[in-house]
Amino acid sequence: MSYLRQMRWIILCIFIAISSSLYAVDGVVLINQSGALAGGITPGDTPGFPVTISQSGSYRLASNLTLTASDATAIEITAPNVTIDLNGFSIIGPGVCNINAQGIAICPPPGQGVGVQGGTDQIVGTRSVTVRNGSVRGFSLNGIQLTGNGSSVERVAADGNFKAGFDVNGSVTNSSATGNGFDGIRALVVRDSTSVRNRRFGILIRSAGGAATGNISSFNGVEGISAANSRVIDNTVFSNLDTGILATCPSNVADNTVVDNGSNSIELVGSGCVVVNNATRP
Repeated sequence: MSYLRQMRWIILCIFIAISSSLYAVDGVVLINQSGALAGGITPGDTPGFPVTISQSGSYRLASNLTLTASDATAIEITAPNVTIDLNGFSIIGPGVCNINAQGIAICPPPGQGVGVQGGTDQIVGTRSVTVRNGSVRGFSLNGIQLTGNGSSVERVAADGNFKAGFDVNGSVTNSSATGNGFDGIRALVVRDSTSVRNRRFGILIRSAGGAATGNISSFNGVEGISAANSRVIDNTVFSNLDTGILATCPSNVADNTVVDNGSNSIELVGSGCVVVNNATRP
């Protein structure tokens, strides 16, 4: 084999190895720190952050993603029907929130950085995006922001982000929000999750007609749970600085344990709520 042919063969093998390393065995696209910095994860993804996901499909972290710029977003999703498996890894921003003497999060000034973003407050994100199995912390805006219909977060911890831990137009399940600078969890449906020591609301049902079931919301700076025209059932709401559960009627508020909150245990706005079987103590 000539030297030139040998070099071509070596380059081809290297190219094949690099290309195949972007995919797990099951065809899921892998994302790691070096890949994020190199770019090209999907068409239009430029080197560095954010990693732009412009194609539907499944993606999986293969390492932590660590950012140093306060206004940088880690992953931006522009395609519908995307699943991101954090695979036990963390997406880490540069911010640090501290807990003050009252046990509430105090965070650095806000920026524009989001851990995983699909849409903004002004622009509706793409539909049917799922993020699961890891943690997001230290971002100057939200930990995870998914404003498209049918979005979901599962088994994710959001800690110490300036604004909300989660802002999701869909469901947050089996997740936790701790020490975020505004709200812990904003979502349409919140199930079996924990929200503790966030500066404002523990759990905020972000639009009418949602549900908060089986959650723990404690030691937050304002309400433990705030919901309108929703089901608020089987939650434990403890030692929030203001009202335990604030419900705009008609809502179904049942089987909750609401104890030692700073203002009312359960406060109703309007009429027509069903309130039954709640264990309360001022």
